[in-house]
Amino acid sequence: MVTSTMNPFDQIRNIAQLNEQMRKMFSGDYMQNLVKQIPMSELHPMQSFELENMLGGKTFGAASFEYPRVDLYQTRHEVVAVFEVPGLESAADVRLTVKPETITIAGDIERQVAVEKDRLHLSERFSGSFSRTVTLPARVRPSQTRARCRNGLLEVRMNKEGRPGGRRRGADVPIMFR
Repeated sequence: MVTSTMNPFDQIRNIAQLNEQMRKMFSGDYMQNLVKQIPMSELHPMQSFELENMLGGKTFGAASFEYPRVDLYQTRHEVVAVFEVPGLESAADVRLTVKPETITIAGDIERQVAVEKDRLHLSERFSGSFSRTVTLPARVRPSQTRARCRNGLLEVRMNKEGRPGGRRRGADVPIMFR
């Protein structure tokens, strides 16, 4: 009798592949909701690390799988987005594009401390290329957008469009670094 032992990580890899297919059919919230059901505290640290790597190095925080994380709110006259971008040092590292209904941030963050792979015990901080598009809760005027990056937070202030109508193009927004 031949018995084969099934690696439990193979099943998780299959779930990760299925997740990508489901994400295309549904939304990015699908995996976030699924992972909330996994009792991460009961997993051995290496299982948690392996699961995280199979899912593209995304974290399992309560907030989101997307990077960079964002807070989005609106006032009477503005829509404001605040992105977490620690390690972003200059305007050359990031591109911010605002359209009347969306905001897109893309760029690169380099790892600040070089460590040999075999000596790295834990790596939770993000490094590498990123891109994220967020749908805005109200139409905005891209040409009247201001952005400032300070202490690892990129604050983007977008004036709301006064009246509906008119087709406006998107605009690349310069970012002030301080």
